[in-house]
Amino acid sequence: MEVLKGRKHITGLINRPVSTQGPDGASEEIKKIFQSLGFTPGKVRLNIPRHLVTARFLEIPSVDDQEINKIIKIESIKHLPYTDEKVIYGYRVIEKLEDGYSKVLLAIAQASIVNNFIDILNKAKVGGINLLSLSSEALFYWYKLAREGDEKENLMLVNLDPDHIDIDIVEEDKLVFTRGAAHSASDPREIEKIAQQIRVSINTYQKESGRPVSRIILTGANTETADCALALSKELKLPVDIIDQGNNISIDENIKRAAEEASFAELLGLSLRSDDIKINLLPEDAVEGARLANTKNNLITAIFLAALLVTLVFGLLIKKMHDKYVYLASINAELKKMDPKIAVVKKMMKDISVTREMILRKPLAVDVFSEVCGITPGGVSLSTLDFESGKSLTVRGTAPALSDVLKYAAILENSPYFEGVKVKYANKRMAENREVTDFEINVILTILK
Repeated sequence: MEVLKGRKHITGLINRPVSTQGPDGASEEIKKIFQSLGFTPGKVRLNIPRHLVTARFLEIPSVDDQEINKIIKIESIKHLPYTDEKVIYGYRVIEKLEDGYSKVLLAIAQASIVNNFIDILNKAKVGGINLLSLSSEALFYWYKLAREGDEKENLMLVNLDPDHIDIDIVEEDKLVFTRGAAHSASDPREIEKIAQQIRVSINTYQKESGRPVSRIILTGANTETADCALALSKELKLPVDIIDQGNNISIDENIKRAAEEASFAELLGLSLRSDDIKINLLPEDAVEGARLANTKNNLITAIFLAALLVTLVFGLLIKKMHDKYVYLASINAELKKMDPKIAVVKKMMKDISVTREMILRKPLAVDVFSEVCGITPGGVSLSTLDFESGKSLTVRGTAPALSDVLKYAAILENSPYFEGVKVKYANKRMAENREVTDFEINVILTILK
């Protein structure tokens, strides 16, 4: 994709089988693709199929972005049997409601799957990876580009790929349901299996929302959609329309044929609406690497501009340099006379700093416990304070709701005694006919700085 006259334009689409004989074979095939193109991409955006990701639509008891982020971090660990180091998550806020809740799409991927994608590209010498999107979001934004008008009905989008399908349900221009499944194009019962997956998705959505699906929209490779549309219409008793992948898309005429032979809809949505993608499943180190690379490029540009500016004013500075040199020499002479006094002051400051560190290094347990009890808000009851002298504190107790736990964690974070406050768990339960939340919060004592 290139930006031509302020508009994003597709200049190339390539569909090529990649070896399944391990990551080394795949890397070699990808390297050959870019060698045939004759260029190295500056920015790379990846798309992960829906069936490789766990997705949940949640209602979060907050409309504050920072609180939502903290709650999502806790929720992401609940849905996969892995530690937080082995999962990567991202989320999209679909809607903030008037009752103080937010509807959120949470996507969770195993770190091993994501890292496998990245390792394959790294071995192929392809860098600049700055985004790994969920196919559901990319398909949603492709539809917003390819559709002919604003649709208010509940639509199901189905992207047919030779080895998997991605399903979205769009409700009043919002992505409210997503599902994915693998299948085999060589299976004679392929259409029957696709219809079964679509039927399961419709039933699941209707059960959760109580709303029907009014129409199905197919896209993908022409050979796939043409064979499926008629069969699905008869099987599901619903209108089935086909939207060409290149519909309303700025794309070179000579490469439209590629779009007829393979599924590119999600990549088109990702390329042309990447700024709208909210879910990024890149590992934190990869995101940080992309950020540093971008910062480096910006820094190089800034240095170049600064050097140009210096060159322009250099002539004026030369004229005044001699007078300033004499002036600075006199100042340096006066400063040199003050060196002994400055040395005494520096030693005093160092002694004060050492004394202060010694005073702060040994707080009593009673001081820490008094601080915790003093700042604990009403409604939060504490059951255990586990204190490790000079290192950390574990606070366990019960709060009326999860949001109260997060507010309590924020209060602890603001205390001069503590830092690194982390909610280890927050579990809801019923007690005396009301819902309460048991929690454990770990903090590090500030004196360890």
